[in-house]
Amino acid sequence: MKIRTMKNAPALGLAAAMGLGFLLSSTDALAQRAEWPRKDVPYAVDTGLLMNGGNAMKVVWSEIIEVPDVISVRLFFSDLMLSWNPDTLEGSILRITSLTDGAVQHLNALSAEQWANSSAYFNGNAVQVELLAAPDGKPNRVVLQHVEAGLADDSVGIASICGNADDRQLSYSDRSGRLSSGCTAWIFDDSNHQFLTAGHCGARQGVVVEFNVPLSNSNGSLNHPGPEDQYPIDGASVQSVNGGIGNDWAYFACFPNTETGLTAYQAQGDYHVLADRAPSVNGQDIRITGYGTVSSPVSPTWQQVQKTHVGPYMSLSGTTVRYRPDTTGGNSGSAVWNETDGEAIGIHSHAGCNSWDPNSANQGTAIHNSGLQNALLNPRGLAAPFSLTVSNLSAGQNVVLEADDSSSAAPGKQVYFAYSVRGEGSTHLADLGVTMGLQSPVLIGSTFFDGSGYAPLSARVPSGAQGRAVWFQAVRAGRVSEVASGTVQ
Repeated sequence: MKIRTMKNAPALGLAAAMGLGFLLSSTDALAQRAEWPRKDVPYAVDTGLLMNGGNAMKVVWSEIIEVPDVISVRLFFSDLMLSWNPDTLEGSILRITSLTDGAVQHLNALSAEQWANSSAYFNGNAVQVELLAAPDGKPNRVVLQHVEAGLADDSVGIASICGNADDRQLSYSDRSGRLSSGCTAWIFDDSNHQFLTAGHCGARQGVVVEFNVPLSNSNGSLNHPGPEDQYPIDGASVQSVNGGIGNDWAYFACFPNTETGLTAYQAQGDYHVLADRAPSVNGQDIRITGYGTVSSPVSPTWQQVQKTHVGPYMSLSGTTVRYRPDTTGGNSGSAVWNETDGEAIGIHSHAGCNSWDPNSANQGTAIHNSGLQNALLNPRGLAAPFSLTVSNLSAGQNVVLEADDSSSAAPGKQVYFAYSVRGEGSTHLADLGVTMGLQSPVLIGSTFFDGSGYAPLSARVPSGAQGRAVWFQAVRAGRVSEVASGTVQ
């Protein structure tokens, strides 16, 4: 095992680390994004081509990656060649383990692509990286380019406290996550239970949503949940507008988790219900839950961990909603939740409260914003439906299965079809990075999506299967279709 330490790594100045975009305009000055303090550290490692000619998986390379005096690390690779057999769904694995808390992430060729050749966030300043090569004699290569290193910092960002004290309390909502771009995102009730946040939060490929976020350290430095609670954004799904107060929204999807194969919704089990439109003011209370910064006398262990506060709904003007729960930098993207009827009526984006004006208010984009509504009607990438139709389910004949993933840039991708006679359930397919909705699924066969994102497959139905109920599902890397079912005629 090699141990490599990066010494005298160049540090960014505070202005560069925190970003000074808020000086550009008065609208930007109110935006409540709080960039995580971090720096990029060049870190060159190249394993060369490595193969395993044996008959079992084995570690063919191991190295400790360490950056002094930082609180967390995330690895970025310029090349990550991991062998993969699409027929057997087997291949090589890159295993990354935190030396601080033992958290582990496993990447194969498919999940490495979803993570854009990067890793999850790991607490501490060092990780062990191991290449477990598949016994297929095919080449593997790991080329590390740089490390994103987390720094200790307790900056507040743009605070907007509606009164003399920060009245937010710790909260544990399963439907709200922390964006690595320094904001909040939340699961909602679209067809695939994906995410909304503010447009200025910069949702894009490579940004990560974290759930079950632990308390920060006593100096305010951030801690991360394990890789089993981190989800990378699907860049193809992102639709967003950063148009200022009342027009600041983003709609996106995340890939399933590398360790569990679950989507964020499957793991968290909760979501917000969207209102059709923001209502007129009639004495309602608004709750804002998110990952805002803190300042004294609030404990620094609450820095950018989940907190919540309730305040009055103040006004609706066009597509701008105003309300008086406390917020700070990092709250951008939070759901504007109407406690009276339990629906999300907007997306929080901008500050506006102060301690001396009881009519001042924080601000967000109303859910009926026409651009947002158009995006919701036209989802992209993993946010789009993945449907499966079944026809001619008759004994002794060929059943025809057709997967439609036309909205998810699927042309050329391999798709697998499975059935179950035991009904719906939960089956984790680690190699594809998904959890199927079938109990004890049986593979029927596989094919490839055509240029339009359609994939048909036919298979013979046994002549003695008449009257039997059957459930079907299609699956590709990082994505499963809806479950279709029928009774054999």
